[in-house]
Amino acid sequence: MSGNRRTGPGKAHHRASLVSDTPGAQTQGTVRCFVGLPLPPQWQDRLAALRDDLHAACATADTTGPVTRDPAPMRLTALADLLPRLHWTPPGNWHLTLRFLGGVPAPRCDEVAGALRTISFAPLQLAVGKAGVFPARGDPRVLWLGLAQGAPECAALATAVNAALVPLGFAPEDRPFAPHLTLARLREARREGGQRHAAPPGGESASPPARPSSHAATDARDALLAAINTRISRAASPWPDCTVREMVLWRSDPGGGRPVYTPLAVLPARG
Repeated sequence: MSGNRRTGPGKAHHRASLVSDTPGAQTQGTVRCFVGLPLPPQWQDRLAALRDDLHAACATADTTGPVTRDPAPMRLTALADLLPRLHWTPPGNWHLTLRFLGGVPAPRCDEVAGALRTISFAPLQLAVGKAGVFPARGDPRVLWLGLAQGAPECAALATAVNAALVPLGFAPEDRPFAPHLTLARLREARREGGQRHAAPPGGESASPPARPSSHAATDARDALLAAINTRISRAASPWPDCTVREMVLWRSDPGGGRPVYTPLAVLPARG
């Protein structure tokens, strides 16, 4: 998924062979790669709207009190210390990762693509689930959205990806696969007496508040998840289900604050 939608996961090119949008990019050095599932534009748009609505509602709550459609007694003001720490995935870049490969020697990308082409899988039917955080306890580092439908099929496909890559020297993941899409990553909270953080994009800034107490952090985390899940379940129009008909090998390059994702190989589902 790139910073623009031409090469982003939401609109990946339907090419079965190894491709490169950057001349010479695959002939030297290493390529940071991952295997994943693209998400349709409808999901990209709904995720962006969810992000914007959450921040707007919190800003409103700062001056007018609790937002009525959020469950009592949770107040969005509880998120005041947490929301500034969220570094959201850019719209168009949301995807579901099956396997992160890290730096792959450029000449071996063809081998990786070839191994992935041996995998046969049917189109996947996905339905949005509930939000969660990693780790589940303590200071959260990743905000994610799970699946209400399609999780077992995604896990089976991830297992097949791991098995196909073992002969190339990629050891299988050492932890169970949990299908999810990363909504945002959380910057570390500033410790008392610690250094000030740089201003977030958009020029707000100051530094984030001192690290909250364990109780306050738990309240903020629970408020964030409740706010997201409420917005999904009570949306004016139901969140659309989607059918994913391809798996993609992407390269990831820095892009001035937002990574640029370029499809190296697109593997269509069969059937």
